[in-house]
Amino acid sequence: MHGQITRAPASEDDDRIDLHQIMDFLVRRRLLIGFIAVMTMALALGSAFLLTPRYTSTAEILLDQASRSALGTELSGMDANSMAAAANIENQISIIESLNLLRRVVEKEGLVNDPEFGTQASGRSWSTAFWSLFGGTPATVEEKLPAGPGASSIPDDIRASIYRLRGALHVERVGRSYILQISVTSTDRDRAARLANAVADAFIVDQLETRFDAARRASDWLNDRLQRLRDALRRSEEAVSQFRTEHNLVSVGTRSLNEQQLSEVSAELVQVETEAAEKQAKYEQAKKILDDGGNLATLPDVIRSGVVTNLRSRHAEVTGREADLVTRYGERHPMVVNVRAERREVERQISAEINRIVANLENDYDVARTRAAAMAANVAAASGQNTSDNALAVKLRELERDASANRTLYETFLGQSKVTSEQSELDIRDARIITPAFPSGAPSFPKKSLFLAAGTALGLVLGIGLAALLDMLNAGFSSPRQLEEATGLPVLASVEWADFTEGEKTKGAIPILDFLTAKPLSRFSESIRSLRAGVQMSDVDNPPRVVEVTSASPSEGKTSIALAIAASAASSGKRVVLIDCDLRRPSITQQFGLDEKPGLVEWLAQAVSSEGLLHRHSASGIYVLGAGAKTQNPPDLLGSARMQHLIEQLRQNFDLVVMDAPPVGPVVDAAILAPVADKVLFVVRWNTTAREFVRHSIERIPGDRKICGIVLNMIDLRGAPKYGRYSYHSSAYYKKYYVG
Repeated sequence: MHGQITRAPASEDDDRIDLHQIMDFLVRRRLLIGFIAVMTMALALGSAFLLTPRYTSTAEILLDQASRSALGTELSGMDANSMAAAANIENQISIIESLNLLRRVVEKEGLVNDPEFGTQASGRSWSTAFWSLFGGTPATVEEKLPAGPGASSIPDDIRASIYRLRGALHVERVGRSYILQISVTSTDRDRAARLANAVADAFIVDQLETRFDAARRASDWLNDRLQRLRDALRRSEEAVSQFRTEHNLVSVGTRSLNEQQLSEVSAELVQVETEAAEKQAKYEQAKKILDDGGNLATLPDVIRSGVVTNLRSRHAEVTGREADLVTRYGERHPMVVNVRAERREVERQISAEINRIVANLENDYDVARTRAAAMAANVAAASGQNTSDNALAVKLRELERDASANRTLYETFLGQSKVTSEQSELDIRDARIITPAFPSGAPSFPKKSLFLAAGTALGLVLGIGLAALLDMLNAGFSSPRQLEEATGLPVLASVEWADFTEGEKTKGAIPILDFLTAKPLSRFSESIRSLRAGVQMSDVDNPPRVVEVTSASPSEGKTSIALAIAASAASSGKRVVLIDCDLRRPSITQQFGLDEKPGLVEWLAQAVSSEGLLHRHSASGIYVLGAGAKTQNPPDLLGSARMQHLIEQLRQNFDLVVMDAPPVGPVVDAAILAPVADKVLFVVRWNTTAREFVRHSIERIPGDRKICGIVLNMIDLRGAPKYGRYSYHSSAYYKKYYVG
């Protein structure tokens, strides 16, 4: 069974974000992150200084509704339309941004020949792209703006200037008030203020002209109606005069009681018929508007209706709430659906109230006509003139009543015509400028603080991202915790990199053995003792006596670890034998000068006897079995029965047998040797050996729990603190426990 990598069950701590690791990462990569952040910040600031500055000036317009209420709203329906437009702020913004209004500004200010907004203005530059990126609106993106109705009739040069002006224009509402802010951005601060004021003035003029046109249309209708009433009055008066002349009817100064009563009843009849004529005129006016497909909301009775006025105020409030909810929550939000249903209900109530008023006009007219007929019958009854003698008087009175009704109706419409004419000449402002635009003192773009903040943030993101990428590309293990989490095996010791050449005193000496002898209390020596104790504690009941030392790849320091373990055990009084099982690259054989002497190969090939094979190193007390001669089949020799027999003999005669095996990755020798060993000690080089290669090599070693642990070897103490608190072997706090 191959060596298995077992992972400890995940705990709650594994799922939490380790702030210590994050801080260690930032400290470790601080120079790289800082360098990238500073460079990005410098580039951002450099770009801010290179970009063309733009200035924004803002004018404020108040949509005032109080100024029109002084004249009354009974003259025409145009005031109701103006109130609806003022309540709908979005409509006013659309008017300001319309082609017709901006065309006035372009033509008035001569923007066709302007270097920024004219036809000779350059296209979108890279600085314009930066302006668009940081919240501005490029003034040259003609293709992104809708042409709108009537755009084809505008000359190309004017249309191009309109699009550029619209791109530099920004209109927004101030909170929930009736104040609009008109902002224009330009490369020239004076031009920005001038154009913002020009757009505001154009909007005011457009409002006045629109209202004047509505007033003129109402006045023209009243004049036409007045002319017809004047003709009707003239004909009725001429009929009365002609009837008197034809029948020689003259009035007398004295009248009888019957005549007096008849006169009073006749006067009342005239009043009733006058009222009937007025109601008839109102009803005919409503009927004419209805037949022509006009707006019944323009009727004077509708305008004077308090119910309609209240419903319209409620409609304006609901419409405002609808626009605010749509902007805040979107089209399909339940609150938007509810407020739209409320708006439709208010519109239905307004329509029902208008229809009721029109129906009342018809009913009033019918009642007045019936009353006039009844009053006429009373007059006839009071006069008692049922004979043909009174026929002339009745006809005369009828003509006179008709003339009187026409006169009253004519005078009413004449008064309305005068008031409407005066209204069209008054300067009643629905909108007024409350704050004109002034040249800006500082450019609105580029904002160096914004560029600095954005550059710093982007630099930090790039720096942290690059640092994280470098950490992910680091294939090696930098801390014991990483190694234990990846392999599921314990790290028995973390061994620092040591310069063993300092311990070499005589020719032919072994540096690592001299180092251990010269510095028994050094950090390296303590690590080896800790490692040896860890190997012994890996199986407390049966401490391993035959230990195989191997690694995943060459140059990981496994030979040094094997030598150090053997020397440490020998120094404690144990009988230790060190076997060079690396028959391909016999490092131990070379270090002990056994190249020309028979060794393991000769013994396994039965070429020599066992006598004289073991060589004792006098300085350390280690017995060494060299590799011997070269061989072409190391796996067969290491897996032979004689190898097993040799290990059993050494197990009986020595306290510890250390086998220096080849790396697991390139050859199979270490895997073949594993069954004859009690435990396998796996060496991993710090921050070098690929993680996947380590896991794969461990899996190649047969035997259940054969590997007693891992050695994290050749740690650079100068770089280890960069990898966090888990690199405890590098802490400066422990230096006082070591000597040398």
